[in-house]
Amino acid sequence: MTQYIYHCNAQNPSGEVGFRALSESLGWARRPMLGRVSLLAPSLPVTLLYGGRSWVDSSTGARVAELRPPGTTRVLVIEGASHHVYADQPGEFNAVVEKICDGVD
Repeated sequence: MTQYIYHCNAQNPSGEVGFRALSESLGWARRPMLGRVSLLAPSLPVTLLYGGRSWVDSSTGARVAELRPPGTTRVLVIEGASHHVYADQPGEFNAVVEKICDGVD
């Protein structure tokens, strides 16, 4: 598994870029979270973490932040990371997750 993840992320994300271009008008979530985000407790802090080179567009995170009370949602993009942020930028990923965990009860 580690070899698979490594090889998925070791090169430029040409496959991800191609996949995104081909599926941009087709890629729909089975149960989109935007329709359910209002079910979250308004006081619950939410952080959405994206890789800067991921095929997943961070605009959904921005939309979640618009739908929730001000100051409860953060959208973070780790530059240089693809969809597998934890594998591409493990140091920065761990630092972000640790900071999130330290900030909640």
